[in-house]
Amino acid sequence: MSTSVHLTADQRSFWDTNGFLVLPSVFTADEIERMQTEADFILELIINSSICNQRQSRRLDIRERQNGGLIVRKIQPINDLSLVLSKVAEDDRLLKPMSELMGDQPVLMEEKLNYKQPVRAMDKFRVPVDDDRFPVHNDWAYYMYNGYPDTIISSAITIDECHPGNGTIRVFPGTHHEHIDHDRVRNGLEIPHGSVDLSSGIFLDAPAGSVMFFHAKLVHTSEPNSTGNPRRVMIYSHYPEKADMGIDIRNGPNRLRESPWEWEYRRRKEAGEFVDQFKVEACI
Repeated sequence: MSTSVHLTADQRSFWDTNGFLVLPSVFTADEIERMQTEADFILELIINSSICNQRQSRRLDIRERQNGGLIVRKIQPINDLSLVLSKVAEDDRLLKPMSELMGDQPVLMEEKLNYKQPVRAMDKFRVPVDDDRFPVHNDWAYYMYNGYPDTIISSAITIDECHPGNGTIRVFPGTHHEHIDHDRVRNGLEIPHGSVDLSSGIFLDAPAGSVMFFHAKLVHTSEPNSTGNPRRVMIYSHYPEKADMGIDIRNGPNRLRESPWEWEYRRRKEAGEFVDQFKVEACI
Protein backbone atom coordinates (compact mmCIF):
# COMPACT_ATOMS: atom_id res chain seq x y z
CA MET A 1 0.00 0.00 0.00
CA SER A 2 1.33 3.44 -0.90
CA THR A 3 -0.58 6.70 -0.67
CA SER A 4 0.89 10.19 -0.80
CA VAL A 5 1.29 12.22 2.37
CA HIS A 6 0.61 15.94 1.98
CA LEU A 7 1.88 18.41 4.56
CA THR A 8 -0.18 21.13 6.17
CA ALA A 9 0.90 24.76 6.35
CA ASP A 10 1.56 24.29 10.07
CA GLN A 11 3.84 21.31 9.40
CA ARG A 12 5.83 23.23 6.77
CA SER A 13 6.15 26.17 9.16
CA PHE A 14 7.31 23.87 11.94
CA TRP A 15 9.95 22.43 9.61
CA ASP A 16 11.21 25.85 8.59
CA THR A 17 11.59 26.89 12.23
CA ASN A 18 12.90 23.67 13.75
CA GLY A 19 14.57 21.66 10.97
CA PHE A 20 12.75 18.40 11.70
CA LEU A 21 9.30 16.87 11.40
CA VAL A 22 7.80 13.59 12.64
CA LEU A 23 4.92 11.88 10.83
CA PRO A 24 3.60 9.08 13.07
CA SER A 25 2.51 5.66 11.79
CA VAL A 26 2.98 6.29 8.06
CA PHE A 27 3.67 2.62 7.24
CA THR A 28 1.36 -0.27 8.08
CA ALA A 29 2.04 -3.11 10.51
CA ASP A 30 2.45 -5.55 7.59
CA GLU A 31 4.97 -3.26 5.89
CA ILE A 32 6.95 -2.85 9.10
CA GLU A 33 7.00 -6.62 9.59
CA ARG A 34 8.51 -6.98 6.09
CA MET A 35 11.13 -4.35 6.91
CA GLN A 36 11.99 -6.20 10.13
CA THR A 37 12.40 -9.43 8.17
CA GLU A 38 14.71 -7.66 5.71
CA ALA A 39 16.72 -6.15 8.58
CA ASP A 40 17.22 -9.65 10.02
CA PHE A 41 18.24 -11.03 6.62
CA ILE A 42 20.81 -8.28 6.07
CA LEU A 43 22.25 -8.66 9.57
CA GLU A 44 22.67 -12.42 9.14
CA LEU A 45 24.16 -11.98 5.66
CA ILE A 46 26.77 -9.42 6.71
CA ILE A 47 27.83 -11.13 9.94
CA ASN A 48 28.00 -14.63 8.42
CA SER A 49 29.84 -13.28 5.38
CA SER A 50 32.37 -11.66 7.71
CA ILE A 51 32.87 -14.88 9.66
CA CYS A 52 33.11 -17.01 6.51
CA ASN A 53 35.70 -14.75 4.87
CA GLN A 54 37.55 -14.07 8.13
CA ARG A 55 37.37 -10.32 7.50
CA GLN A 56 34.95 -7.79 8.89
CA SER A 57 32.68 -6.38 6.22
CA ARG A 58 33.23 -2.67 5.68
CA ARG A 59 29.48 -2.28 5.63
CA LEU A 60 29.38 -3.31 9.29
CA ASP A 61 29.76 -0.89 12.22
CA ILE A 62 29.99 -3.08 15.33
CA ARG A 63 31.23 -2.20 18.82
CA GLU A 64 32.21 -3.97 22.03
CA ARG A 65 30.35 -2.34 24.90
CA GLN A 66 32.16 -1.24 28.03
CA ASN A 67 30.08 -3.60 30.16
CA GLY A 68 30.64 -6.52 27.80
CA GLY A 69 28.88 -7.89 24.75
CA LEU A 70 28.78 -6.72 21.16
CA ILE A 71 26.30 -4.35 19.56
CA VAL A 72 25.77 -3.59 15.87
CA ARG A 73 25.58 0.17 15.42
CA LYS A 74 24.70 0.24 11.72
CA ILE A 75 25.08 -1.44 8.33
CA GLN A 76 25.73 0.78 5.31
CA PRO A 77 24.90 0.67 2.43
CA ILE A 78 21.96 -1.72 2.15
CA ASN A 79 19.77 -1.03 -0.90
CA ASP A 80 21.73 -3.44 -3.10
CA LEU A 81 21.00 -6.17 -0.53
CA SER A 82 17.22 -5.75 -0.24
CA LEU A 83 14.58 -5.20 -2.92
CA VAL A 84 12.03 -4.38 -0.20
CA LEU A 85 14.10 -1.59 1.32
CA SER A 86 15.24 -0.23 -2.05
CA LYS A 87 11.57 0.19 -3.00
CA VAL A 88 10.84 1.99 0.26
CA ALA A 89 13.44 4.62 -0.73
CA GLU A 90 11.17 5.50 -3.69
CA ASP A 91 7.87 5.43 -1.79
CA ASP A 92 5.66 8.48 -2.29
CA ARG A 93 5.05 8.65 1.45
CA LEU A 94 8.71 9.66 1.74
CA LEU A 95 9.27 11.54 -1.49
CA LYS A 96 6.10 13.65 -1.71
CA PRO A 97 6.42 15.37 1.68
CA MET A 98 10.18 15.59 1.22
CA SER A 99 9.74 17.33 -2.13
CA GLU A 100 7.41 19.83 -0.43
CA LEU A 101 10.03 20.57 2.22
CA MET A 102 12.90 20.63 -0.29
CA GLY A 103 11.16 22.54 -3.06
CA ASP A 104 12.62 20.16 -5.63
CA GLN A 105 12.62 16.50 -6.70
CA PRO A 106 14.58 14.43 -4.14
CA VAL A 107 17.41 12.20 -5.44
CA LEU A 108 18.75 9.37 -3.25
CA MET A 109 22.38 9.85 -2.22
CA GLU A 110 22.84 7.54 0.79
CA GLU A 111 21.08 4.86 2.79
CA LYS A 112 21.91 3.07 6.02
CA LEU A 113 20.20 0.90 8.59
CA ASN A 114 20.93 1.90 12.18
CA TYR A 115 20.42 -1.25 14.26
CA LYS A 116 21.56 -0.57 17.85
CA GLN A 117 21.19 -4.35 18.13
CA PRO A 118 23.01 -6.58 20.65
CA VAL A 119 24.56 -9.67 19.03
CA ARG A 120 26.52 -12.76 20.05
CA ALA A 121 28.96 -13.24 17.20
CA MET A 122 32.15 -11.87 15.74
CA ASP A 123 34.04 -12.74 18.94
CA LYS A 124 37.17 -13.52 16.89
CA PHE A 125 37.26 -10.01 15.43
CA ARG A 126 38.89 -6.97 16.98
CA VAL A 127 36.17 -4.34 17.25
CA PRO A 128 36.34 -0.95 18.99
CA VAL A 129 35.52 -0.85 22.69
CA ASP A 130 32.73 1.69 22.62
CA ASP A 131 28.94 1.79 22.56
CA ASP A 132 26.19 2.51 20.06
CA ARG A 133 25.91 6.21 20.87
CA PHE A 134 26.09 8.61 17.93
CA PRO A 135 27.99 11.86 18.67
CA VAL A 136 26.32 15.27 18.76
CA HIS A 137 26.69 16.22 15.09
CA ASN A 138 24.98 17.20 11.89
CA ASP A 139 25.09 15.11 8.72
CA TRP A 140 26.38 17.83 6.43
CA ALA A 141 29.69 17.75 8.34
CA TYR A 142 30.17 14.40 6.53
CA TYR A 143 28.43 15.18 3.23
CA MET A 144 30.26 18.44 2.54
CA TYR A 145 33.49 16.55 1.79
CA ASN A 146 31.80 14.96 -1.23
CA GLY A 147 30.60 18.33 -2.51
CA TYR A 148 26.95 17.79 -1.65
CA PRO A 149 24.71 20.81 -0.98
CA ASP A 150 23.60 21.65 2.57
CA THR A 151 19.95 21.23 1.56
CA ILE A 152 19.94 17.43 1.88
CA ILE A 153 17.00 15.97 3.80
CA SER A 154 17.09 12.62 5.57
CA SER A 155 14.08 10.43 6.33
CA ALA A 156 14.31 7.98 9.21
CA ILE A 157 11.72 5.19 9.22
CA THR A 158 11.23 3.62 12.64
CA ILE A 159 11.31 -0.13 12.14
CA ASP A 160 10.92 -0.52 15.92
CA GLU A 161 9.21 1.75 18.41
CA CYS A 162 11.64 4.51 19.40
CA HIS A 163 11.88 6.03 22.88
CA PRO A 164 14.65 7.45 25.14
CA GLY A 165 15.30 4.05 26.73
CA ASN A 166 16.39 2.44 23.46
CA GLY A 167 18.40 5.34 22.06
CA THR A 168 15.96 7.25 19.90
CA ILE A 169 17.20 10.24 17.90
CA ARG A 170 17.55 13.43 19.95
CA VAL A 171 17.40 16.69 17.98
CA PHE A 172 18.30 20.28 18.79
CA PRO A 173 15.59 22.44 17.19
CA GLY A 174 16.62 25.36 15.03
CA THR A 175 20.29 24.38 14.74
CA HIS A 176 19.88 23.83 10.98
CA HIS A 177 19.99 27.57 10.30
CA GLU A 178 23.78 27.78 10.55
CA HIS A 179 26.46 25.10 10.18
CA ILE A 180 28.78 24.44 13.14
CA ASP A 181 32.32 23.28 12.41
CA HIS A 182 32.99 19.82 13.87
CA ASP A 183 35.86 18.17 15.70
CA ARG A 184 37.01 14.64 14.90
CA VAL A 185 36.40 12.25 17.81
CA ARG A 186 36.84 8.51 18.35
CA ASN A 187 33.55 7.48 16.76
CA GLY A 188 33.07 10.16 14.11
CA LEU A 189 32.58 13.92 14.03
CA GLU A 190 31.18 16.01 16.86
CA ILE A 191 30.42 19.67 17.45
CA PRO A 192 32.70 21.41 19.97
CA HIS A 193 31.57 21.31 23.60
CA GLY A 194 29.36 24.29 24.40
CA SER A 195 28.30 24.95 20.79
CA VAL A 196 24.73 23.89 21.54
CA ASP A 197 22.68 23.97 24.74
CA LEU A 198 22.35 20.22 25.37
CA SER A 199 19.36 20.78 27.65
CA SER A 200 17.39 21.99 24.61
CA GLY A 201 17.43 18.56 22.96
CA ILE A 202 14.16 16.81 22.17
CA PHE A 203 13.80 13.01 22.08
CA LEU A 204 11.86 11.90 19.00
CA ASP A 205 9.55 9.26 20.45
CA ALA A 206 7.59 7.47 17.73
CA PRO A 207 5.78 4.19 17.13
CA ALA A 208 7.09 1.74 14.55
CA GLY A 209 6.25 2.82 11.01
CA SER A 210 6.74 6.53 11.61
CA VAL A 211 8.87 8.83 9.45
CA MET A 212 11.22 11.42 10.91
CA PHE A 213 12.47 14.08 8.50
CA PHE A 214 15.52 16.12 9.47
CA HIS A 215 17.64 18.75 7.72
CA ALA A 216 21.29 17.96 6.89
CA LYS A 217 22.50 20.78 9.16
CA LEU A 218 20.23 19.89 12.10
CA VAL A 219 22.35 18.92 15.09
CA HIS A 220 21.28 15.59 16.57
CA THR A 221 22.55 12.62 18.56
CA SER A 222 21.38 9.40 20.17
CA GLU A 223 22.23 7.71 23.45
CA PRO A 224 23.08 3.99 23.80
CA ASN A 225 20.30 1.44 23.63
CA SER A 226 19.89 0.25 27.22
CA THR A 227 17.38 -2.50 26.39
CA GLY A 228 18.11 -6.02 25.19
CA ASN A 229 16.13 -5.45 21.98
CA PRO A 230 17.12 -3.74 18.72
CA ARG A 231 16.22 -0.15 17.90
CA ARG A 232 16.22 -0.23 14.12
CA VAL A 233 15.82 2.92 12.03
CA MET A 234 16.08 2.90 8.23
CA ILE A 235 17.62 6.16 7.05
CA TYR A 236 17.52 7.48 3.48
CA SER A 237 19.15 10.80 2.55
CA HIS A 238 18.13 12.70 -0.57
CA TYR A 239 19.56 15.78 -2.27
CA PRO A 240 17.64 18.23 -4.54
CA GLU A 241 17.72 17.30 -8.22
CA LYS A 242 18.95 20.78 -9.23
CA ALA A 243 22.27 20.04 -7.47
CA ASP A 244 23.04 17.68 -10.41
CA MET A 245 25.35 15.38 -8.45
CA GLY A 246 26.69 12.04 -9.65
CA ILE A 247 25.13 8.71 -8.80
CA ASP A 248 26.05 6.84 -5.61
CA ILE A 249 29.19 8.86 -4.85
CA ARG A 250 29.30 8.08 -1.12
CA ASN A 251 28.10 4.47 -1.01
CA GLY A 252 29.11 3.18 -4.44
CA PRO A 253 32.76 2.32 -3.66
CA ASN A 254 31.75 0.26 -0.65
CA ARG A 255 29.15 -1.69 -2.64
CA LEU A 256 31.78 -2.60 -5.24
CA ARG A 257 34.34 -3.49 -2.59
CA GLU A 258 32.08 -5.72 -0.50
CA SER A 259 29.92 -7.46 -3.11
CA PRO A 260 32.62 -9.98 -4.23
CA TRP A 261 33.15 -11.09 -0.61
CA GLU A 262 29.40 -11.56 -0.10
CA TRP A 263 29.14 -13.63 -3.28
CA GLU A 264 32.12 -15.72 -2.15
CA TYR A 265 30.30 -16.42 1.12
CA ARG A 266 27.12 -17.42 -0.73
CA ARG A 267 29.08 -19.78 -3.03
CA ARG A 268 30.86 -21.42 -0.11
CA LYS A 269 27.57 -21.80 1.75
CA GLU A 270 25.80 -23.37 -1.25
CA ALA A 271 28.76 -25.74 -1.77
CA GLY A 272 28.52 -26.90 1.85
CA GLU A 273 31.94 -25.46 2.69
CA PHE A 274 30.54 -23.06 5.27
CA VAL A 275 27.61 -23.29 7.70
CA ASP A 276 26.08 -20.11 9.08
CA GLN A 277 27.16 -19.43 12.63
CA PHE A 278 24.86 -16.50 13.37
CA LYS A 279 21.09 -16.37 13.59
CA VAL A 280 19.09 -13.36 14.69
CA GLU A 281 16.87 -15.47 16.95
CA ALA A 282 19.89 -16.23 19.14
CA CYS A 283 21.33 -12.73 19.26
CA ILE A 284 19.41 -11.27 22.19
